[in-house]
Amino acid sequence: MTSLQRVLGYTKAYRKALILSLISAALYGIVSALPTYMLKHTVDEIFVKKYSHLVIPFILVFLLFFALKGLFMYLTTYSMQWLGNRVVNDVRSDLFSKLINFPTNFFQKHTSGKLMSYFLNDITMIQQTSSIIIKDGISSVFEAIFLIGVAFYQNWILGVLMLIVGPMIGVTIKKMGKKRKTASRAIQVQMGNISTMLQEAFIGIREIKAFNAESIEVNRFDKQLNNNFLSIMYNVHIEALAPALIQIITMFGSGLVLYVAAHQVLNGSMTAGQLTSFVGAVLLAYQPLKKMMNVYSDMQYGLAAADRVFEIMDTMNTSVIDQAQEAKKITLTSFTHEILWDTVSFSYDNNHEVLCNTNFSIKKNECIGIIGSSGSGKSTVCDMLLGFIVPTEGMISIDGHDITSLSSTSLREKIGYVGQRTFLFNDTIARNVAYAKPDASEQEIIQACKQAYAHDFIQNCSDGYQTLVGENGSLLSGGAKTKNNDRTSVTQKPRDFNF
Repeated sequence: MTSLQRVLGYTKAYRKALILSLISAALYGIVSALPTYMLKHTVDEIFVKKYSHLVIPFILVFLLFFALKGLFMYLTTYSMQWLGNRVVNDVRSDLFSKLINFPTNFFQKHTSGKLMSYFLNDITMIQQTSSIIIKDGISSVFEAIFLIGVAFYQNWILGVLMLIVGPMIGVTIKKMGKKRKTASRAIQVQMGNISTMLQEAFIGIREIKAFNAESIEVNRFDKQLNNNFLSIMYNVHIEALAPALIQIITMFGSGLVLYVAAHQVLNGSMTAGQLTSFVGAVLLAYQPLKKMMNVYSDMQYGLAAADRVFEIMDTMNTSVIDQAQEAKKITLTSFTHEILWDTVSFSYDNNHEVLCNTNFSIKKNECIGIIGSSGSGKSTVCDMLLGFIVPTEGMISIDGHDITSLSSTSLREKIGYVGQRTFLFNDTIARNVAYAKPDASEQEIIQACKQAYAHDFIQNCSDGYQTLVGENGSLLSGGAKTKNNDRTSVTQKPRDFNF
């Protein structure tokens, strides 16, 4: 399916809201067109035949039409905005639910800044585009249809002449739309690059300042901004050129229509009221038609963002397969004997071999340490035990079960792990400690912190266990962060082995 079809597919869950908004939009179009139809009778009966007693009734009817127009405009906008925002929320939720379940190697290949840009830039652009479509697109379609219908009803010959310029306008819109989509995609890519660089700069601010590299980062950022500016201006060029071309084509068509209309009025085949109604309908239809053209152009901007979002979701359609395979795997209910490494080798991207034919076993209740130089594979051993990566050759088994045949959920429930990279959520100390067991009692949390020798320093914090730790624990010292990061003692089940 195209990105547009996929976005529209999300509306199936909200059929009632969709039907209500479409009905409101159709009624809005009808009451927008009715005043132009009434113009024929106003001119022919009041101004030509001079029926003065009809002046007040006609004014009241016009006021009623405009009051109804305002009512249906509100209903259309509100219901469509509700629907559009629900759809965007569902897209954002689906993207996050898929990303969070992707394997670890996916996040090693994609920077967090670029991943965040899908949420902050691309989906925001989809949301803005949907708002424009809702605000100007849906109501404008019905408004233009009924106004053009009035014009055809008054004089079908002139109506057919109006359609002559239609194909030329359509070709222009289509070509410009493709260019706009390409330009929009380039902007999204540049925004992703900017997000990545900003994140790197803020995370590495200590290193930047330690090496007096502020000017280097400013120059790098200026280059990114300049590239983004060029992409934006190319998009602006297309955005400004399209309506200018359409305006020229429309004026030539309007000149032809007015020429024929003037001859029809002069030879008596068309009344003054019919001409007034026809011209009024055409003039009023111009604005919604113009909005529709602008909406089509803006829609390409949103579709370019949608393409990127659905591409990243589709790259891991295999995650659906992985989840199905995960459900078929063995559940590790207990650990009773040993972990065995049998001629295990591993290399990243089949390029650099980190481990080669490693053999060892770890018995239950045995405490071991693995030492080695930087890059010798110590962290790789831990990642393989957690199931983040699998051996290139050989096998790791737990109580005789190949680790790749075990469900990752049951495997990780048995593991207590404190990584070399300390990470804390921007939340309270208590919630960070109880992360693996959100319903943990206060006593369980305190006991866990006592076991990690963190209870004393936590009591000295400003709000005790309710102290906010800041982004990635920025408000704590390095040692305190490491102690607070040990979430292994407060878990739903006891850990059978820890590293």
